[in-house]
Amino acid sequence: MFRLTGQPAERIGLSDRGVLREGARADVAVFDSGLFRERGTVFEPNVLAEGMRLVLVNGVQTLRDGELTGDRAGMVLRR
Repeated sequence: MFRLTGQPAERIGLSDRGVLREGARADVAVFDSGLFRERGTVFEPNVLAEGMRLVLVNGVQTLRDGELTGDRAGMVLRR
């Protein structure tokens, strides 16, 4: 189990979150650590970070090669 995401998810009863395994709703971010840098500011917070390569939300590619794909797979979690 991943401590950063798995333990908090388990604590609030979300057994399909925070882990990478078949059937789980995993979010994955892949970035180049040598090129990664935040470009957003207080006045422009929605500017994408530099060096991001791939983001998967619930297994759906939402960012590919540093560009948004337009696909959305996130959802509001309510208890």
